Amino acid sequence: MEARSLPSKSATSLARKVLLEIRRAAGRWGLVALLLAFPIYFAVHDLTTGYPGFANGHATRIHDLTYLGTNIVQGISNGAIWALIAIGYTLVYGIIELINFAHGDVFMIGSFTGVSIWSTLGIGLATSTLGLVVGLPVALLVCMVVCGALNVLIERVGYRPLRGAPRLAPLITAVGFSFILQNVGLLWRGGSP
Repeated sequence: MEARSLPSKSATSLARKVLLEIRRAAGRWGLVALLLAFPIYFAVHDLTTGYPGFANGHATRIHDLTYLGTNIVQGISNGAIWALIAIGYTLVYGIIELINFAHGDVFMIGSFTGVSIWSTLGIGLATSTLGLVVGLPVALLVCMVVCGALNVLIERVGYRPLRGAPRLAPLITAVGFSFILQNVGLLWRGGSP
């Protein structure tokens, strides 16, 4: 009968150290690797599957860089908006140490203001380049003024009187202002069908 050889303590401790290092690396870099893998996967998917179109009078799938380029531009645009809102949350929390739940809703009111300004000025797909060059800065300036004034109003009316209050009071006020702004948006532009 053969004698079984048991792993030595040094081999067991070495295996534990290796597993611990793998776990640390996965914990530290796993999310980064995953976030880098998603765009690569979707880029390959866009290039291999293509998009529906017509060629020679027949329905087919078109394989070119148009779909990938559109997704890249939209991803950068959405990422910039998310980053801007996140920086705003960070600044508000850093200055007044309050999580302002109405912050995103102020951005919603700003975007509704921009859409209203564009429709008031008559800017659409058929607008000339000069109309866009003049209309976009006007709409952006009006949106900035509206969002800034709305944030100042919320701070003066809602948060400043509660400076010495317990931490729960401003938090409830922030949720209340969030509900108010959401309902203003629903009344202004209507809900989704």
